Amino acid sequence: MTSRACTIGLDVGTTSVKAMGFDEHGRELVRASTDVPTVGDDRGAAEQDPTVVYTAVMDVLGRATVGLRAHGLTPTLLGFSAAMHSVIPVSDDGTPLGHALLWMDTRAGDAARALLSSPETPDLYARTGTPIHGMSPLCKLLWLRRQHADVFTAAAKFVSIKEWIWHRWFGEWQVDASIASATGLYNLRDGAWDAGALRLAGIGADRLSALVPTTYSRPVRAHSPLATVGIAPYSIANIGASDGVLANLGAGAISGDRMVITIGTSCAVRAGRATPFTDPASQSFCYVLDATHYIVGGPSNSGGVVLAWLARHILSTYGTANGPSKAGVANEDASSGAKNAIAALVAASERADPDDLLCLPYITGERAPIWREDASGIFVGLRLHHTAVDLMRAAIEGIIFNATVIASRLSAFEVAPREIVATGHVMDAQWIRQLTADAVGLPVRHLGPVDASATGAALLALLATNIWSPDDYRVFQAQLPAEVLQPTGASKYDNQLRRFRRLISALTGDLADIYLDR
Repeated sequence: MTSRACTIGLDVGTTSVKAMGFDEHGRELVRASTDVPTVGDDRGAAEQDPTVVYTAVMDVLGRATVGLRAHGLTPTLLGFSAAMHSVIPVSDDGTPLGHALLWMDTRAGDAARALLSSPETPDLYARTGTPIHGMSPLCKLLWLRRQHADVFTAAAKFVSIKEWIWHRWFGEWQVDASIASATGLYNLRDGAWDAGALRLAGIGADRLSALVPTTYSRPVRAHSPLATVGIAPYSIANIGASDGVLANLGAGAISGDRMVITIGTSCAVRAGRATPFTDPASQSFCYVLDATHYIVGGPSNSGGVVLAWLARHILSTYGTANGPSKAGVANEDASSGAKNAIAALVAASERADPDDLLCLPYITGERAPIWREDASGIFVGLRLHHTAVDLMRAAIEGIIFNATVIASRLSAFEVAPREIVATGHVMDAQWIRQLTADAVGLPVRHLGPVDASATGAALLALLATNIWSPDDYRVFQAQLPAEVLQPTGASKYDNQLRRFRRLISALTGDLADIYLDR
Protein backbone atom coordinates (compact mmCIF):
# COMPACT_ATOMS: atom_id res chain seq x y z
CA MET A 1 0.00 0.00 0.00
CA THR A 2 1.08 3.58 -0.57
CA SER A 3 2.05 5.08 2.78
CA ARG A 4 -0.32 7.59 4.31
CA ALA A 5 -2.81 7.20 1.51
CA CYS A 6 -5.98 9.07 2.43
CA THR A 7 -9.26 8.19 0.76
CA ILE A 8 -12.81 9.53 0.89
CA GLY A 9 -15.78 7.27 0.17
CA LEU A 10 -18.88 9.22 -0.88
CA ASP A 11 -22.35 7.64 -0.85
CA VAL A 12 -25.36 9.48 -2.23
CA GLY A 13 -28.29 7.54 -0.78
CA THR A 14 -32.04 7.99 -0.94
CA THR A 15 -32.49 9.86 2.34
CA SER A 16 -28.96 11.00 3.17
CA VAL A 17 -25.53 11.76 1.76
CA LYS A 18 -22.44 10.46 3.55
CA ALA A 19 -18.71 11.07 3.15
CA MET A 20 -16.23 8.95 5.10
CA GLY A 21 -12.46 9.36 5.32
CA PHE A 22 -10.15 6.34 5.54
CA ASP A 23 -6.44 5.89 6.20
CA GLU A 24 -4.14 3.73 4.06
CA HIS A 25 -5.29 0.58 5.91
CA GLY A 26 -8.97 1.16 5.24
CA ARG A 27 -9.69 2.32 8.78
CA GLU A 28 -12.40 4.93 9.14
CA LEU A 29 -11.18 8.23 10.52
CA VAL A 30 -13.99 10.73 9.92
CA ARG A 31 -17.62 10.70 8.86
CA ALA A 32 -19.95 13.48 7.71
CA SER A 33 -23.58 13.12 6.69
CA THR A 34 -26.67 15.14 5.99
CA ASP A 35 -30.27 14.32 5.14
CA VAL A 36 -31.78 15.12 1.74
CA PRO A 37 -35.50 15.75 1.24
CA THR A 38 -37.80 13.80 -1.03
CA VAL A 39 -41.00 15.23 -2.49
CA GLY A 40 -43.93 12.87 -2.92
CA ASP A 41 -47.67 12.78 -3.39
CA ASP A 42 -50.55 10.33 -3.20
CA ARG A 43 -50.17 9.43 -6.89
CA GLY A 44 -46.88 7.66 -6.29
CA ALA A 45 -44.39 10.44 -6.97
CA ALA A 46 -40.99 10.28 -5.24
CA GLU A 47 -38.67 13.00 -6.50
CA GLN A 48 -35.58 14.94 -5.46
CA ASP A 49 -34.23 18.28 -6.57
CA PRO A 50 -30.76 17.44 -7.95
CA THR A 51 -29.42 20.87 -7.01
CA VAL A 52 -30.32 20.21 -3.37
CA VAL A 53 -28.61 16.81 -3.50
CA TYR A 54 -25.52 18.40 -5.06
CA THR A 55 -25.35 21.02 -2.30
CA ALA A 56 -25.53 18.21 0.28
CA VAL A 57 -22.74 16.33 -1.51
CA MET A 58 -20.39 19.30 -1.50
CA ASP A 59 -21.24 20.04 2.13
CA VAL A 60 -20.33 16.57 3.40
CA LEU A 61 -17.20 16.42 1.26
CA GLY A 62 -16.06 19.72 2.70
CA ARG A 63 -16.68 18.59 6.27
CA ALA A 64 -14.90 15.29 5.65
CA THR A 65 -11.81 17.02 4.27
CA VAL A 66 -11.70 19.33 7.29
CA GLY A 67 -11.86 16.31 9.56
CA LEU A 68 -9.07 14.55 7.69
CA ARG A 69 -6.85 17.61 7.84
CA ALA A 70 -7.33 17.57 11.61
CA HIS A 71 -5.63 14.16 11.46
CA GLY A 72 -2.78 15.68 9.43
CA LEU A 73 -3.97 14.07 6.19
CA THR A 74 -4.98 15.44 2.81
CA PRO A 75 -7.44 13.39 0.72
CA THR A 76 -5.86 12.26 -2.54
CA LEU A 77 -8.44 9.70 -3.64
CA LEU A 78 -12.25 9.84 -3.93
CA GLY A 79 -14.60 6.89 -4.47
CA PHE A 80 -18.21 7.43 -5.51
CA SER A 81 -21.32 5.42 -4.60
CA ALA A 82 -24.93 6.31 -5.36
CA ALA A 83 -28.41 4.84 -5.26
CA MET A 84 -29.76 3.21 -8.41
CA HIS A 85 -32.68 3.84 -10.78
CA SER A 86 -32.93 7.65 -10.71
CA VAL A 87 -33.74 9.56 -13.90
CA ILE A 88 -33.30 13.28 -14.64
CA PRO A 89 -34.20 14.74 -18.05
CA VAL A 90 -31.62 17.45 -18.86
CA SER A 91 -31.12 20.09 -21.56
CA ASP A 92 -28.06 20.45 -23.79
CA ASP A 93 -26.17 22.38 -21.12
CA GLY A 94 -27.10 19.94 -18.35
CA THR A 95 -29.91 21.99 -16.80
CA PRO A 96 -32.50 19.67 -15.22
CA LEU A 97 -35.88 19.83 -16.94
CA GLY A 98 -37.49 18.44 -13.82
CA HIS A 99 -36.68 16.71 -10.57
CA ALA A 100 -34.97 13.35 -10.36
CA LEU A 101 -37.43 10.44 -10.36
CA LEU A 102 -36.29 7.99 -7.65
CA TRP A 103 -36.44 4.20 -7.46
CA MET A 104 -39.52 4.37 -5.26
CA ASP A 105 -41.53 6.52 -7.66
CA THR A 106 -44.36 4.17 -8.64
CA ARG A 107 -46.01 6.20 -11.42
CA ALA A 108 -44.37 4.04 -14.10
CA GLY A 109 -46.23 0.99 -12.82
CA ASP A 110 -48.71 0.91 -15.70
CA ALA A 111 -45.87 1.17 -18.19
CA ALA A 112 -44.12 -1.73 -16.48
CA ARG A 113 -47.23 -3.90 -16.53
CA ALA A 114 -47.75 -3.18 -20.22
CA LEU A 115 -44.15 -4.11 -20.92
CA LEU A 116 -44.53 -7.32 -18.92
CA SER A 117 -47.25 -8.44 -21.35
CA SER A 118 -44.92 -8.03 -24.32
CA PRO A 119 -43.40 -11.15 -25.90
CA GLU A 120 -40.07 -9.30 -25.89
CA THR A 121 -39.94 -9.18 -22.10
CA PRO A 122 -38.22 -12.52 -21.28
CA ASP A 123 -35.34 -11.82 -23.67
CA LEU A 124 -35.14 -8.19 -22.51
CA TYR A 125 -34.80 -9.26 -18.88
CA ALA A 126 -32.26 -11.96 -19.76
CA ARG A 127 -30.11 -9.41 -21.60
CA THR A 128 -30.29 -6.59 -19.07
CA GLY A 129 -30.61 -8.31 -15.69
CA THR A 130 -33.01 -5.59 -14.50
CA PRO A 131 -36.50 -6.77 -13.47
CA ILE A 132 -39.42 -5.20 -15.33
CA HIS A 133 -40.83 -2.85 -12.72
CA GLY A 134 -41.71 0.80 -12.32
CA MET A 135 -38.42 1.33 -10.43
CA SER A 136 -36.32 0.94 -13.60
CA PRO A 137 -35.28 3.90 -15.73
CA LEU A 138 -36.52 2.03 -18.82
CA CYS A 139 -40.07 2.05 -17.44
CA LYS A 140 -39.69 5.64 -16.24
CA LEU A 141 -38.75 6.66 -19.78
CA LEU A 142 -41.85 4.88 -21.14
CA TRP A 143 -43.95 6.79 -18.58
CA LEU A 144 -42.31 10.14 -19.38
CA ARG A 145 -42.80 9.56 -23.09
CA ARG A 146 -46.53 8.99 -22.58
CA GLN A 147 -47.35 11.37 -19.73
CA HIS A 148 -44.88 14.23 -20.31
CA ALA A 149 -44.15 14.13 -24.01
CA ASP A 150 -42.94 17.75 -24.05
CA VAL A 151 -40.23 17.02 -21.45
CA PHE A 152 -39.34 13.72 -23.12
CA THR A 153 -38.90 15.41 -26.49
CA ALA A 154 -37.00 18.41 -25.13
CA ALA A 155 -34.50 16.38 -23.10
CA ALA A 156 -31.04 16.14 -24.64
CA LYS A 157 -30.16 13.33 -22.24
CA PHE A 158 -31.62 11.20 -19.49
CA VAL A 159 -29.18 10.75 -16.61
CA SER A 160 -29.03 9.59 -13.01
CA ILE A 161 -28.30 11.82 -10.02
CA LYS A 162 -24.80 10.32 -9.96
CA GLU A 163 -24.13 11.20 -13.60
CA TRP A 164 -25.42 14.72 -13.07
CA ILE A 165 -23.06 15.25 -10.13
CA TRP A 166 -20.13 13.78 -12.09
CA HIS A 167 -20.94 16.18 -14.95
CA ARG A 168 -20.89 19.12 -12.53
CA TRP A 169 -17.43 18.03 -11.41
CA PHE A 170 -15.83 17.19 -14.77
CA GLY A 171 -18.06 18.50 -17.55
CA GLU A 172 -18.46 15.04 -19.11
CA TRP A 173 -21.51 12.79 -19.42
CA GLN A 174 -20.18 9.43 -18.23
CA VAL A 175 -21.86 6.56 -16.41
CA ASP A 176 -20.25 3.58 -14.74
CA ALA A 177 -21.28 0.08 -15.82
CA SER A 178 -22.81 -0.58 -12.41
CA ILE A 179 -25.32 2.28 -12.45
CA ALA A 180 -25.94 1.54 -16.15
CA SER A 181 -26.67 -2.12 -15.42
CA ALA A 182 -29.55 -1.08 -13.15
CA THR A 183 -31.32 0.94 -15.84
CA GLY A 184 -32.90 -1.88 -17.88
CA LEU A 185 -31.12 -0.36 -20.89
CA TYR A 186 -27.71 -2.07 -20.56
CA ASN A 187 -26.73 -5.41 -22.08
CA LEU A 188 -24.89 -7.35 -19.38
CA ARG A 189 -23.06 -9.68 -21.72
CA ASP A 190 -22.16 -7.15 -24.41
CA GLY A 191 -21.21 -4.41 -21.95
CA ALA A 192 -23.07 -1.84 -24.08
CA TRP A 193 -26.41 -0.07 -24.28
CA ASP A 194 -28.97 -2.63 -25.42
CA ALA A 195 -30.40 -1.88 -28.88
CA GLY A 196 -33.75 -3.55 -28.13
CA ALA A 197 -34.23 -1.65 -24.88
CA LEU A 198 -33.34 1.65 -26.56
CA ARG A 199 -35.89 0.95 -29.29
CA LEU A 200 -38.59 0.28 -26.69
CA ALA A 201 -37.69 3.47 -24.83
CA GLY A 202 -37.77 5.51 -28.03
CA ILE A 203 -34.28 6.95 -27.65
CA GLY A 204 -30.84 6.54 -29.16
CA ALA A 205 -27.63 5.90 -27.25
CA ASP A 206 -26.71 9.57 -27.83
CA ARG A 207 -29.35 10.52 -25.26
CA LEU A 208 -27.55 8.48 -22.59
CA SER A 209 -24.12 8.97 -21.07
CA ALA A 210 -20.96 7.33 -22.36
CA LEU A 211 -20.29 4.00 -20.66
CA VAL A 212 -17.12 3.55 -18.61
CA PRO A 213 -15.96 0.71 -16.32
CA THR A 214 -16.42 1.06 -12.56
CA THR A 215 -12.63 1.32 -12.28
CA TYR A 216 -12.56 4.45 -14.46
CA SER A 217 -10.73 7.28 -12.69
CA ARG A 218 -9.62 10.79 -13.58
CA PRO A 219 -7.61 13.58 -11.94
CA VAL A 220 -9.20 16.49 -10.15
CA ARG A 221 -8.17 19.70 -11.91
CA ALA A 222 -7.54 22.98 -10.11
CA HIS A 223 -10.72 24.51 -11.57
CA SER A 224 -12.92 21.59 -10.54
CA PRO A 225 -15.65 22.26 -7.98
CA LEU A 226 -14.07 19.43 -5.95
CA ALA A 227 -11.02 21.61 -5.34
CA THR A 228 -13.23 24.21 -3.64
CA VAL A 229 -14.19 21.74 -0.88
CA GLY A 230 -10.66 20.62 -0.11
CA ILE A 231 -10.01 17.81 -2.61
CA ALA A 232 -6.47 18.66 -3.69
CA PRO A 233 -5.78 19.27 -7.39
CA TYR A 234 -4.41 16.16 -9.11
CA SER A 235 -6.13 13.93 -6.61
CA ILE A 236 -7.87 11.01 -8.30
CA ALA A 237 -11.65 10.55 -8.47
CA ASN A 238 -12.94 7.05 -9.20
CA ILE A 239 -16.40 6.98 -10.79
CA GLY A 240 -17.27 3.96 -8.64
CA ALA A 241 -20.48 1.92 -8.72
CA SER A 242 -23.96 1.66 -7.25
CA ASP A 243 -24.62 1.57 -3.52
CA GLY A 244 -25.92 -2.02 -3.63
CA VAL A 245 -22.90 -3.68 -5.20
CA LEU A 246 -20.51 -1.52 -3.18
CA ALA A 247 -22.25 -2.58 0.03
CA ASN A 248 -21.23 -6.15 -0.77
CA LEU A 249 -17.67 -5.04 -1.46
CA GLY A 250 -17.55 -3.06 1.78
CA ALA A 251 -19.00 -6.00 3.72
CA GLY A 252 -16.40 -8.43 2.37
CA ALA A 253 -19.07 -10.43 0.53
CA ILE A 254 -18.34 -10.52 -3.20
CA SER A 255 -18.39 -14.32 -3.50
CA GLY A 256 -21.48 -16.48 -3.15
CA ASP A 257 -20.66 -18.03 0.21
CA ARG A 258 -21.93 -14.93 2.03
CA MET A 259 -25.34 -13.41 1.52
CA VAL A 260 -25.81 -9.76 2.44
CA ILE A 261 -29.11 -8.50 3.81
CA THR A 262 -29.16 -4.72 3.91
CA ILE A 263 -32.06 -2.98 5.61
CA GLY A 264 -31.80 0.78 5.57
CA THR A 265 -34.49 2.96 4.01
CA SER A 266 -35.23 0.03 1.71
CA CYS A 267 -34.10 -3.59 1.80
CA ALA A 268 -32.01 -5.85 -0.44
CA VAL A 269 -30.75 -9.42 -0.37
CA ARG A 270 -27.56 -9.87 -2.41
CA ALA A 271 -24.79 -12.35 -3.20
CA GLY A 272 -21.77 -12.29 -5.50
CA ARG A 273 -21.11 -14.21 -8.70
CA ALA A 274 -18.29 -14.38 -11.24
CA THR A 275 -20.66 -14.41 -14.23
CA PRO A 276 -23.97 -12.72 -15.13
CA PHE A 277 -27.12 -14.53 -14.02
CA THR A 278 -30.85 -13.97 -14.44
CA ASP A 279 -33.79 -15.98 -13.11
CA PRO A 280 -37.25 -15.36 -14.60
CA ALA A 281 -38.93 -17.21 -11.72
CA SER A 282 -37.70 -14.82 -9.04
CA GLN A 283 -36.88 -11.79 -11.22
CA SER A 284 -33.60 -11.42 -9.34
CA PHE A 285 -31.45 -8.50 -10.45
CA CYS A 286 -27.90 -8.85 -11.77
CA TYR A 287 -25.73 -5.72 -11.51
CA VAL A 288 -22.09 -5.09 -12.35
CA LEU A 289 -19.42 -4.61 -9.68
CA ASP A 290 -16.44 -4.85 -12.03
CA ALA A 291 -15.31 -6.87 -15.03
CA THR A 292 -15.17 -10.14 -13.06
CA HIS A 293 -17.73 -9.63 -10.29
CA TYR A 294 -21.52 -9.38 -10.45
CA ILE A 295 -23.99 -8.95 -7.62
CA VAL A 296 -27.28 -10.85 -7.83
CA GLY A 297 -30.26 -10.44 -5.54
CA GLY A 298 -33.70 -9.11 -4.81
CA PRO A 299 -34.62 -5.51 -3.91
CA SER A 300 -37.49 -4.61 -1.61
CA ASN A 301 -39.15 -1.27 -0.87
CA SER A 302 -39.89 -2.47 2.65
CA GLY A 303 -37.20 -1.31 5.03
CA GLY A 304 -36.76 1.47 7.56
CA VAL A 305 -39.18 3.66 5.61
CA VAL A 306 -41.98 1.47 7.01
CA LEU A 307 -40.85 1.94 10.60
CA ALA A 308 -40.41 5.68 10.14
CA TRP A 309 -43.89 6.06 8.65
CA LEU A 310 -45.42 3.96 11.43
CA ALA A 311 -43.73 5.94 14.18
CA ARG A 312 -44.41 9.34 12.73
CA HIS A 313 -47.94 9.07 11.41
CA ILE A 314 -49.64 6.19 13.21
CA LEU A 315 -48.07 5.56 16.61
CA SER A 316 -48.39 9.12 17.84
CA THR A 317 -48.32 8.13 21.51
CA TYR A 318 -44.54 8.06 21.11
CA GLY A 319 -44.41 11.78 20.47
CA THR A 320 -44.35 11.86 16.71
CA ALA A 321 -47.79 13.16 15.83
CA ASN A 322 -46.64 15.84 13.42
CA GLY A 323 -49.70 15.68 11.25
CA PRO A 324 -50.08 14.62 7.64
CA SER A 325 -47.19 15.43 5.34
CA LYS A 326 -46.68 15.56 1.62
CA ALA A 327 -42.92 15.41 2.08
CA GLY A 328 -42.81 11.87 0.78
CA VAL A 329 -42.36 8.62 2.64
CA ALA A 330 -38.72 8.32 1.60
CA ASN A 331 -37.81 11.11 3.98
CA GLU A 332 -40.04 10.20 6.91
CA ASP A 333 -37.06 9.85 9.27
CA ALA A 334 -35.62 13.29 8.56
CA SER A 335 -36.38 14.88 11.95
CA SER A 336 -34.53 14.03 15.15
CA GLY A 337 -37.87 13.63 16.93
CA ALA A 338 -38.97 10.94 14.50
CA LYS A 339 -35.61 9.19 14.79
CA ASN A 340 -35.90 9.14 18.58
CA ALA A 341 -39.43 7.80 18.39
CA ILE A 342 -38.40 5.04 16.03
CA ALA A 343 -35.51 4.07 18.30
CA ALA A 344 -37.80 3.98 21.34
CA LEU A 345 -40.40 1.85 19.58
CA VAL A 346 -37.83 -0.55 18.14
CA ALA A 347 -36.23 -1.02 21.55
CA ALA A 348 -39.59 -1.57 23.26
CA SER A 349 -40.79 -4.01 20.61
CA GLU A 350 -37.99 -6.46 21.43
CA ARG A 351 -40.12 -7.58 24.39
CA ALA A 352 -43.35 -7.87 22.41
CA ASP A 353 -44.59 -11.20 21.07
CA PRO A 354 -47.67 -10.58 18.89
CA ASP A 355 -47.63 -13.99 17.24
CA ASP A 356 -51.28 -13.53 16.27
CA LEU A 357 -50.49 -10.34 14.34
CA LEU A 358 -48.88 -10.22 10.89
CA CYS A 359 -47.83 -7.25 8.80
CA LEU A 360 -47.38 -7.12 5.05
CA PRO A 361 -45.14 -4.01 5.01
CA TYR A 362 -45.86 -2.86 1.46
CA ILE A 363 -46.80 0.77 2.14
CA THR A 364 -44.77 2.03 -0.85
CA GLY A 365 -45.73 -0.81 -3.19
CA GLU A 366 -43.25 -3.63 -3.54
CA ARG A 367 -40.52 -5.03 -5.71
CA ALA A 368 -39.23 -8.46 -4.64
CA PRO A 369 -40.79 -10.85 -3.92
CA ILE A 370 -44.18 -9.86 -5.43
CA TRP A 371 -43.22 -7.16 -7.98
CA ARG A 372 -46.34 -5.03 -7.66
CA GLU A 373 -46.17 -1.24 -7.62
CA ASP A 374 -49.82 -1.19 -6.50
CA ALA A 375 -49.32 -3.38 -3.41
CA SER A 376 -50.36 -1.90 -0.08
CA GLY A 377 -49.51 -2.44 3.57
CA ILE A 378 -51.76 -4.69 5.63
CA PHE A 379 -52.01 -5.69 9.29
CA VAL A 380 -53.77 -9.03 9.71
CA GLY A 381 -55.12 -10.18 13.07
CA LEU A 382 -55.39 -6.72 14.63
CA ARG A 383 -57.37 -6.73 17.90
CA LEU A 384 -58.15 -4.48 20.86
CA HIS A 385 -55.33 -5.81 23.01
CA HIS A 386 -52.62 -4.83 20.51
CA THR A 387 -50.54 -1.79 21.38
CA ALA A 388 -48.23 0.55 19.50
CA VAL A 389 -45.32 -1.69 20.46
CA ASP A 390 -47.11 -4.74 19.02
CA LEU A 391 -47.64 -2.96 15.72
CA MET A 392 -43.99 -1.96 15.53
CA ARG A 393 -42.91 -5.51 16.35
CA ALA A 394 -45.20 -6.92 13.65
CA ALA A 395 -43.84 -4.40 11.12
CA ILE A 396 -40.24 -5.37 11.93
CA GLU A 397 -41.11 -9.05 11.64
CA GLY A 398 -42.86 -8.34 8.33
CA ILE A 399 -39.73 -6.69 6.94
CA ILE A 400 -37.56 -9.64 8.04
CA PHE A 401 -40.05 -12.23 6.79
CA ASN A 402 -40.16 -10.45 3.44
CA ALA A 403 -36.36 -10.55 3.23
CA THR A 404 -36.47 -14.24 4.17
CA VAL A 405 -38.85 -15.01 1.31
CA ILE A 406 -36.58 -13.12 -1.11
CA ALA A 407 -33.55 -15.08 0.14
CA SER A 408 -35.37 -18.41 -0.21
CA ARG A 409 -36.24 -17.66 -3.84
CA LEU A 410 -32.74 -16.75 -4.96
CA SER A 411 -31.26 -19.45 -7.16
CA ALA A 412 -28.08 -17.65 -8.17
CA PHE A 413 -25.71 -19.10 -5.61
CA GLU A 414 -22.65 -20.86 -7.08
CA VAL A 415 -22.12 -22.31 -3.61
CA ALA A 416 -24.62 -22.52 -0.76
CA PRO A 417 -24.32 -19.43 1.46
CA ARG A 418 -22.84 -20.24 4.85
CA GLU A 419 -23.81 -17.01 6.58
CA ILE A 420 -25.61 -13.69 6.30
CA VAL A 421 -23.82 -10.36 6.58
CA ALA A 422 -26.25 -7.81 8.05
CA THR A 423 -25.86 -4.15 7.09
CA GLY A 424 -28.04 -1.05 7.27
CA HIS A 425 -29.26 0.91 10.27
CA VAL A 426 -32.28 -1.32 10.97
CA MET A 427 -29.86 -4.20 11.55
CA ASP A 428 -28.06 -2.28 14.30
CA ALA A 429 -30.44 -3.82 16.86
CA GLN A 430 -29.08 -7.16 18.03
CA TRP A 431 -32.50 -8.68 18.55
CA ILE A 432 -33.45 -7.92 14.93
CA ARG A 433 -30.30 -9.71 13.78
CA GLN A 434 -31.23 -12.68 15.97
CA LEU A 435 -34.72 -12.64 14.46
CA THR A 436 -33.07 -12.73 11.03
CA ALA A 437 -30.83 -15.66 11.95
CA ASP A 438 -33.81 -17.62 13.29
CA ALA A 439 -36.06 -16.83 10.32
CA VAL A 440 -33.49 -17.55 7.59
CA GLY A 441 -31.75 -20.37 9.44
CA LEU A 442 -28.20 -19.07 8.92
CA PRO A 443 -25.65 -17.35 11.19
CA VAL A 444 -25.79 -13.56 10.97
CA ARG A 445 -22.55 -11.58 10.94
CA HIS A 446 -22.65 -7.90 11.87
CA LEU A 447 -19.81 -5.48 11.17
CA GLY A 448 -20.77 -2.84 13.69
CA PRO A 449 -21.35 0.79 12.68
CA VAL A 450 -19.72 0.31 9.26
CA ASP A 451 -21.35 2.11 6.34
CA ALA A 452 -20.86 -0.61 3.77
CA SER A 453 -21.62 1.47 0.65
CA ALA A 454 -19.32 4.39 1.48
CA THR A 455 -16.66 1.91 2.61
CA GLY A 456 -17.09 -0.02 -0.63
CA ALA A 457 -16.69 3.20 -2.62
CA ALA A 458 -13.35 3.88 -0.94
CA LEU A 459 -12.21 0.28 -1.41
CA LEU A 460 -13.06 0.24 -5.12
CA ALA A 461 -11.13 3.48 -5.57
CA LEU A 462 -8.10 1.92 -3.86
CA LEU A 463 -8.33 -1.20 -6.03
CA ALA A 464 -9.06 0.70 -9.25
CA THR A 465 -5.92 2.84 -8.87
CA ASN A 466 -3.75 -0.13 -7.79
CA ILE A 467 -3.00 1.50 -4.45
CA TRP A 468 -4.42 -1.72 -3.07
CA SER A 469 -3.92 -5.18 -4.52
CA PRO A 470 -6.44 -8.02 -4.23
CA ASP A 471 -4.28 -9.36 -1.39
CA ASP A 472 -4.72 -6.07 0.47
CA TYR A 473 -8.48 -6.45 0.09
CA ARG A 474 -8.32 -9.98 1.50
CA VAL A 475 -6.42 -8.64 4.51
CA PHE A 476 -9.15 -6.02 4.94
CA GLN A 477 -11.82 -8.74 4.80
CA ALA A 478 -10.04 -10.79 7.46
CA GLN A 479 -9.81 -7.80 9.79
CA LEU A 480 -13.45 -6.71 9.60
CA PRO A 481 -14.97 -6.45 13.07
CA ALA A 482 -17.75 -8.92 13.49
CA GLU A 483 -20.30 -10.30 15.88
CA VAL A 484 -21.91 -13.56 14.78
CA LEU A 485 -25.30 -14.72 16.03
CA GLN A 486 -26.26 -18.35 15.50
CA PRO A 487 -29.81 -19.56 14.76
CA THR A 488 -31.46 -20.82 17.93
CA GLY A 489 -32.40 -24.16 16.36
CA ALA A 490 -35.90 -25.10 15.24
CA SER A 491 -37.36 -21.83 14.07
CA LYS A 492 -40.07 -20.47 16.32
CA TYR A 493 -41.16 -18.38 13.33
CA ASP A 494 -42.04 -21.31 11.06
CA ASN A 495 -45.78 -20.89 11.53
CA GLN A 496 -45.67 -17.11 11.06
CA LEU A 497 -43.53 -17.49 7.95
CA ARG A 498 -45.97 -20.04 6.55
CA ARG A 499 -48.86 -17.62 7.12
CA PHE A 500 -46.82 -14.76 5.69
CA ARG A 501 -46.19 -16.71 2.47
CA ARG A 502 -49.91 -17.49 2.18
CA LEU A 503 -50.73 -13.82 2.59
CA ILE A 504 -48.25 -12.95 -0.17
CA SER A 505 -50.07 -15.39 -2.43
CA ALA A 506 -53.36 -13.74 -1.54
CA LEU A 507 -51.94 -10.29 -2.20
CA THR A 508 -50.97 -11.29 -5.72
CA GLY A 509 -54.32 -13.01 -6.31
CA ASP A 510 -57.78 -12.67 -4.81
CA LEU A 511 -56.86 -10.04 -2.24
CA ALA A 512 -55.44 -7.74 -4.90
CA ASP A 513 -58.53 -8.17 -7.04
CA ILE A 514 -60.75 -7.20 -4.08
CA TYR A 515 -58.60 -4.21 -3.10
CA LEU A 516 -58.28 -2.89 -6.63
CA ASP A 517 -61.91 -3.75 -7.49
CA ARG A 518 -60.92 -5.64 -10.61
